Amino acid sequence: MKQVKIKDVPKGEYIRLKESETSPVWVKGEYCRSEKKYSLHKFDDVNHESLKKGDTMVYIGFTF
Repeated sequence: MKQVKIKDVPKGEYIRLKESETSPVWVKGEYCRSEKKYSLHKFDDVNHESLKKGDTMVYIGFTF
């Protein structure tokens, strides 16, 4: 896994918030200008949304 800032991850990319094989997989969505944060939703539950700042460190490049 590779650790990067969420603002550097392309839209639609699968990410994890923790470096663990058991942590949930999220999908990066749109940038919300009113909140100044990026939208994330869980891979298996589109209704579970979270907003994170652009400097939040996330993990990419994993296989699940």
